[in-house]
Amino acid sequence: MEETSNEKQLASQFYFACRNNDFDLAIHLLNQHQLEDIDRMEPNGSTALHAACYYKRIDIVKILLDRGFTRRVVNKFDKTPIDEANTEELRQLFLRPKTSNRFGGNISYEREKSIWIPVDGNENVIIQDPITDLYKGNRLNYGIFQADNIIKQLNGMPKLDVIQRFFRRAVQEKDLTRLIQAYTAETDFYNHVNNYLLSRQPENSLSQFVQIIYFNDQLHRKFSYEGTCYRSIIIDSEDQLSLFKKGAKVFNRTFISATRDRQIAEEYILDRSCENKYTVMMIFKIRHCYTAINIEDISEFSHEEEILIMCDKIFKIEKITKRNNFYIEVELRDSKSNQRR
Repeated sequence: MEETSNEKQLASQFYFACRNNDFDLAIHLLNQHQLEDIDRMEPNGSTALHAACYYKRIDIVKILLDRGFTRRVVNKFDKTPIDEANTEELRQLFLRPKTSNRFGGNISYEREKSIWIPVDGNENVIIQDPITDLYKGNRLNYGIFQADNIIKQLNGMPKLDVIQRFFRRAVQEKDLTRLIQAYTAETDFYNHVNNYLLSRQPENSLSQFVQIIYFNDQLHRKFSYEGTCYRSIIIDSEDQLSLFKKGAKVFNRTFISATRDRQIAEEYILDRSCENKYTVMMIFKIRHCYTAINIEDISEFSHEEEILIMCDKIFKIEKITKRNNFYIEVELRDSKSNQRR
């Protein structure tokens, strides 16, 4: 990643502050400028985060990642910042905080109960307040995705400019994978999306975001996932397992983040104090298109191997296995009726 003398002249002051480990100047410039103005590809074909990683500027890397700098951008050598992070200490900085509950973890029973709704009767008519969209997920192509309304609604959310940047790029490039990246970014945005899905308030601007992800045929054809994925949760008592009964059917009111890597789901439990609590490993067997998409190659955290399960998908609980007194596996299989949209 060595630059020539001409390339050095082209890079910004902020880039060299990060490259040369000038922490005070980097902080000063970080506070002076908008995120988009400094988290950018420099004329030399690199970014400040790439440079900080390559030169092992650990404290600089920490503040850039915390600020929300893009992780997936590739430099002129076709490398992402984590590719340039050639020590384990640096690579660890790219992991989500251990407090994250994105793949389950320490989520309250009340929250989990609000997500999973029992299905009684005809699968085709059971879902209340189903997602609808006259534009079939094509708002970006039609130029009618009202990103500014969503940003205004989220006013006050920390790191809102991170989401605003992804939205702006989505609109400019007509690329809905930028919206997926916004969902996977380490902000509270994904919680706002799922809180909307629990309430389904029609005036909520986030309905547009959900409609694009849920209905866009091109997205589902390209990234549709079939296979097994995992999510782990903690419950306080075995009685709370009544949420899942063998042979029963349930549907999820929200998007569900799962992972192809069982070890990642396990770590969400191991990283938390689980004394006298029960671990539930949810094992999803996905067989049908439109149930879930594989966003590993889109996500800001590609190593998580995330599978994003769409909302309002019906699952049958095939098996419940008690591995020991405090570890239970629940196997769920998606319903064929999920193909009917």
